[in-house]
Amino acid sequence: MLRKIIRAIIPSKGEVFFNLFVAGAENVHQTANIFANIISAKDKATEAQLSSELRQQKQKGLEIEKKVMVELNNQFITPIDRGDIQELSVLLLKLTKRIVKTNTKLQIYGIDIKVDDCLIGSATTLQNITKVLVDIMQALKDGNYDRISNDEQLTDEFEENGVEDLRRAMKEMYSGNYDTMMILKLKEIYKSIENAIDTSASIADLVMQISVKDM
Repeated sequence: MLRKIIRAIIPSKGEVFFNLFVAGAENVHQTANIFANIISAKDKATEAQLSSELRQQKQKGLEIEKKVMVELNNQFITPIDRGDIQELSVLLLKLTKRIVKTNTKLQIYGIDIKVDDCLIGSATTLQNITKVLVDIMQALKDGNYDRISNDEQLTDEFEENGVEDLRRAMKEMYSGNYDTMMILKLKEIYKSIENAIDTSASIADLVMQISVKDM
């Protein structure tokens, strides 16, 4: 109801936040796609190129978050709660950074990705859940509350998949095929991916809360 009133008063200005949220989610999903491509890369040169692209995604995320803050400072009336706008923007940037940081650890540790097929599964789960975030942001923009609810349930399912990915990876790690140092490194990588998946679910939960207040 509030959004309808705001749109009647300032239709073009109110939309800018929703457009930026969609852009932020698309940036996150592209970041997850690049990370998954790094996991599947066949050679170090490709990994290096993709890692460079990943850092560019982080910069894009920073620029989107900055635009949200500028608009927030410039607009006295906002289509949704100002605190929700800020929190959503911060979480989207945080998620982008977490994915980039996971890859940084992967490169620093010099892990031969080919030794651990389970990483592909975790990276795919991250791709899937961030893809849903794009849809849920579009649904928020459109005011499609049924779609938001369905998407939020999907993120819960993918979060559960992430837990299962981690359980399967832990079983593989302690199979005797890895030395202690490799186990420690892999555990940290998997924990980073799990944190990114959890952040994705938190973003979906926040959008659900926003939609409930907006109904």
